[in-house]
Amino acid sequence: MTYCSDLTRERILECAKAEFLAKGYRAAQLKSIASAAQVTTGAIYRHFKDKNDLFLTLVKEVSEFTVARLDRDGCDAAGIQKALDSDSVEQTYAQVMDYIDYMYEHCDEFRLLLKCAQGSSAEDFTETISERYAAQNMAFIDAAYETGLASHRPSETEVHMLTRGYISAVCECIVRDIPYEQAKDYIKSIVTFHHYGWYGILGLSAK
Repeated sequence: MTYCSDLTRERILECAKAEFLAKGYRAAQLKSIASAAQVTTGAIYRHFKDKNDLFLTLVKEVSEFTVARLDRDGCDAAGIQKALDSDSVEQTYAQVMDYIDYMYEHCDEFRLLLKCAQGSSAEDFTETISERYAAQNMAFIDAAYETGLASHRPSETEVHMLTRGYISAVCECIVRDIPYEQAKDYIKSIVTFHHYGWYGILGLSAK
């Protein structure tokens, strides 16, 4: 693309973000975005396939970061004892706050994903992430149970529900526009609750 074309694309994205944040995906209009960006709707289609593609472009970076972060923080069966030995509320809190910091640095993009995506192909973002994280949790639980470290193995449904609740609780920071300083205390409570909750459910000795 040429320099002018790049500028047009960035202006369209900027105006699209404002439109989606104000109206949500479903009610947002390409005509309004084009008017705000001072381009024709045809110009939008030269850069993006459709409204959905435009929305996905805005949230692509934070969505991919979240998936990569989940995969990075996963633990395989071979490392389960090491993971349990080093596990603590403080460690988990630090890890979660690292992600929370990222969320607040990209607050608008996460608002789009968590509050404004209904009707787009990204509307199930929270559920998709929950399913991915639940699968990781289930693999960890299976390994802990099979090696005798855990005395109880909850069902996949239970694990999914608990994981979904945890992900939703973390996302509430953005959904409810909680100020960052308050979010730090809120996240500490959530992490503490889930840390000891999981240890209790699995029959592990809590630290």
